[in-house]
Amino acid sequence: MFASVRFTMKKSCIFIAVCSNLALTLTEGKTQTTLHTTLPNFTIERILPAEKTDSYVVLTFDSLGRPVVSKELDHPRTLIDSDGDGIFESEQVFTDRVRNCQGLWFDNRTLYGTCAPGDVPFQEAGAGGQSGLYRMEDTNGDDIADTFEQVSTFQRGIGEHGPHAIRRGPDGAPTIMIGNYSFVPDEMIDDLSPLRNYKEAQLLQAFPDASGLRNATKDGAQGTVVRLDPRHNQYTLVFGGLRNAYDLAFNLSGEAFTFDSDMEFDINLPWYREVRSIHGIPGGDYGHRNGSGKFPSYYIDSLPPLREVGRGSPVGVEFYHHHVYPEVFHNAYFEADWSRGRILYTKLQLDGATYRAQNTTAEFVHGEPLNITDLEVGPDGMIYFCTGGRGTKGGVYRIRYQPAFSEPSSLTGTLAIVRQPQPLSSWGWATLEKKKASMGDAWKTALEQLAQDLSSKGVDRAQAIYMLQRHGPQPGLNLLSALISDKNAQVRAAVVYVAGQQSSNRGKNIAAIALKDEDAFVRRRAAEALVRMGLSPDRPSLAPVADIYDLLNHDDRFVRYAGRLALERTPRVQWISKVLNESDPLGAIEGIVALTNTASADTDLKQVFEKQFKLMQQTNLSIDNWLRLLRAFHLTAIKTNNSVGPTLLRSVYRLLIDKFPNPDDRLNRELVLTLAYSGQPEVIEAILKAMPSGDSYQPLQIFYVYALRAIPNGWTREQKVQLINWFEKATSWRGGASFRGFINTLFNATLDFFSRDEKRLAYQRIPQFAPLTESELVGLAAKTSNQSIPTAYPTNARVHSVEALTRQEIYEYQLFVPRREPANLVVGQEIFELTCATCHRFGSIGKDLGQDLTTLNNRFQKSDILESILWPSRTISDQYLSMIIETNHGIISGLVEREDSKTLVVRTTGAIERPIVIQKAQVTDLRPSTVSLMPEGLLDEFSQEDIANLIGFLQTTPPR
Repeated sequence: MFASVRFTMKKSCIFIAVCSNLALTLTEGKTQTTLHTTLPNFTIERILPAEKTDSYVVLTFDSLGRPVVSKELDHPRTLIDSDGDGIFESEQVFTDRVRNCQGLWFDNRTLYGTCAPGDVPFQEAGAGGQSGLYRMEDTNGDDIADTFEQVSTFQRGIGEHGPHAIRRGPDGAPTIMIGNYSFVPDEMIDDLSPLRNYKEAQLLQAFPDASGLRNATKDGAQGTVVRLDPRHNQYTLVFGGLRNAYDLAFNLSGEAFTFDSDMEFDINLPWYREVRSIHGIPGGDYGHRNGSGKFPSYYIDSLPPLREVGRGSPVGVEFYHHHVYPEVFHNAYFEADWSRGRILYTKLQLDGATYRAQNTTAEFVHGEPLNITDLEVGPDGMIYFCTGGRGTKGGVYRIRYQPAFSEPSSLTGTLAIVRQPQPLSSWGWATLEKKKASMGDAWKTALEQLAQDLSSKGVDRAQAIYMLQRHGPQPGLNLLSALISDKNAQVRAAVVYVAGQQSSNRGKNIAAIALKDEDAFVRRRAAEALVRMGLSPDRPSLAPVADIYDLLNHDDRFVRYAGRLALERTPRVQWISKVLNESDPLGAIEGIVALTNTASADTDLKQVFEKQFKLMQQTNLSIDNWLRLLRAFHLTAIKTNNSVGPTLLRSVYRLLIDKFPNPDDRLNRELVLTLAYSGQPEVIEAILKAMPSGDSYQPLQIFYVYALRAIPNGWTREQKVQLINWFEKATSWRGGASFRGFINTLFNATLDFFSRDEKRLAYQRIPQFAPLTESELVGLAAKTSNQSIPTAYPTNARVHSVEALTRQEIYEYQLFVPRREPANLVVGQEIFELTCATCHRFGSIGKDLGQDLTTLNNRFQKSDILESILWPSRTISDQYLSMIIETNHGIISGLVEREDSKTLVVRTTGAIERPIVIQKAQVTDLRPSTVSLMPEGLLDEFSQEDIANLIGFLQTTPPR
């Protein structure tokens, strides 16, 4: 049964009580938004006046507990509720020195922001503008910043893949999420950072993204989490290998979690990775790389996700450390998804040295649309979230639970300290600082007593230790030494973490003791503590090397990973013999990776290869160990700059060929990759023979051909014909926006070992991949010489054309004039196929040059859809930024899919579907376009009725 529904009007704001599985409509003026939650007794409240529909991209709370927002392309501002009725009717700009902030965080009255400079023109404050980290302080309490300091610049602009959220880390320092188009300056990075040896690490040359999406122009530069030392303005690389996570959050134990986006352009390709929840440990590499180079989650030199959740656009995340929602939500992990219009919540359970989800993916809030961008817990215990992004209309909301659950009102003293809600938030931190000041010396005494109280809960005792480290005075070494042997693992984990913040010899001894702890989580933290304390091969080891080495044989992957990172920072001579004589495959393979990473010359790798070959001869290796071993071999081969000799390559072939194919397709992938690297002609027939038939296992088939292109010699004519037959079949397959381009790139790479006549035959069979002729190129340049893009929409005018109307008239008619009849979805689909499907996919219809519109209705309201069609150049995502290329033949506009030292490969819309290869020697100018690839006037040939049918079609469930 559904509970009753309550509507309350207040200052033009509608409060909606939403109960189990019940969807209600929130009407704001002329715009409708459907919000629902699957949970009973929760209420969604809009906290802004109804007319406030700006695009909000960041939400935080200052140290006084007030909401502060960043509007898209605008300045950060504090929201003000003057009369205390819960509606924030006004706002105060905190500073006009920055704009378009992607991350905001307050340290007392100092605001840190990842933003564009405030003097950058409004329209340039996005992807094209300079980005940086800024520090601005309100010194006189008037809510306006009086100081302004640029801490650092970042590579590229502040767009969707630049620097993002700022959070207080568990040690109190600001921690920043950096997107995969950006990175911090090298000269500001601490050489002792946990994240090192951060390379592309590709056995075969990887393909760049086939739709022109590029990461930052730096080897291995992917999305990273960095810690700032504010005193020295120095960054520490904490963990990375992310695609483009937007936010991060810390649980009560100080462990970092984030929600990373998929590369939706890669759907149906073998390197596609779903949206993933990640437990980020110091030094962790989570495997995102550009183009085809992404690491599968089983690679030994990366770490797996906590879970995968399909498609989506991850944005804000937060842990609920308050006491107003029911106890089941305490320390629950909340994740927001922009494109799917939802907030997920998950209870996490410690599982060895990492975590697992206690519940399946559960929705806390869902909207159609709900273009959510950020969320945070407020001082009142409610989750607040904002909506907007890409120029869409938005707002700010809170989620109320009634009746409110709360801790007993008698909770005072030390328990009130260690159970402080949201202790790492700006307002939670400020509250703790006030409590400390009011208690004087009793602060330290009370917390130390609680930490040692065996009758208290482990979580409370651990928090007492964290509080002392964060707010001071630091817990004494006598206390830490006593508690490192405590029976409670939570307490020991807190002790070893805090010891890692100190540099004394006794602190190092505490971490060394924890290396032998019975608990996997504590052992992992012990290795991380030693790294943080400056473990280095150039110095005496901070702990017995044998104890660090023992972590390599631990049955927990996260312990092995942390142990290897620590081992690599100890003198190599002290453990090389242990690796070479190791009989357990677990430790041996981890040790091989460590030896490879620390090798200074090719001569250091000879014994490593020999050890690998001995392991390959074992008959009892598990599938997981085979996967680890093959990747370890890849890393060693890469370390030689791919100069492995022919004798060794022949040995690799003989050791592996009888193991292929295997029932496990993961192992087949790595075997094929390694066999192709060996370059032996016999591999060609083995792979072609193992190729799945028909259209089955498409990603695996693609990967087999991806490997085959690395074998240039030994092909028979029959084998080449078989390969061309495969490409002819693959051209009909579907995937993401980069799918066709990757198949095209693979085709071109394969043709490198074809003769001229064989290439001509291949182009006849697959003309869509044939290079443009000189006359076609000249003709295309002539059509685009006015910097417009060739269009594919019909030129035959329909009855009742709206071409004489202004865009605004079309917009207002479609938005405000009531319709007598529902949209004709058949006609709407027809118009979509005529006008949109050339570039966009909607379910099973259309192509993948432009943005996938399948989840359009989850992100955008009707007004947003209309605006994006009528004024396509108002907001251009940096993922679809086209280029204007001036050549000797004229001007060509389109997406640069890929480039090398000699050529650009460009895709335009409509007129010519084949990618255009342009010689760089013919390019006279190359610059970003301010005009969208989507043409203006797309709807001019249609009646208002037709346009309504198209919009109605786009707001339905996509066809399958």
